[in-house]
Amino acid sequence: MNEYDECVNELYKDLCSYKGQPLELREYLRANMSVKDLLERDVLFRKKRPITDALYVGRGFVATYGSSVLGDNQVLSIAKKHAILADFSFTAQEPSDYDLVGLAGSYVLGISFEHMQIIYDRFPSTQDLSRLIMADTNRKELERVRLLTRDAEKVVYDFYMEFPEFLPAGGLMIDADIASYVLIGESTLRNVRAKLFKP
Repeated sequence: MNEYDECVNELYKDLCSYKGQPLELREYLRANMSVKDLLERDVLFRKKRPITDALYVGRGFVATYGSSVLGDNQVLSIAKKHAILADFSFTAQEPSDYDLVGLAGSYVLGISFEHMQIIYDRFPSTQDLSRLIMADTNRKELERVRLLTRDAEKVVYDFYMEFPEFLPAGGLMIDADIASYVLIGESTLRNVRAKLFKP
């Protein structure tokens, strides 16, 4: 079985973990999903344009980047394997406030807005499924924000326990981006990381 088929099967299992779905949905996804196999970091969707595909991370990571009025980039989320991404820009087909960036080595499936409308019509249970996924995504994000209120050492330790692939420093994501994600200064990130993860 090739990687595409394996990822579609994993997506189908993940969807069914929220609410059981007919096997015909899996076959529709298999026939209609796009794929990006990224050797290098790449912007999947740029801000100020609608996000045209809901995404599934089959391998690697997709980061959501926002920017302040001063133009500073901030990593708002990092989606890893098994993540399903379909935010307001996708569901409303309105311009996004964010860039979605696939990191090097990622394998990302996509389903277009048009195909999603067909899925909703053909498989009515997927409408409830979408609401469950969005609610779960929101719950996880609120929990992540709550955990960021702890001291820097705990926040940095937990980050690298969740994302060990980001060690050593300077690999998949630069320190400035990681620091913006965990809401601490770049020098604090480096100092705490050096203390916690001695070579």
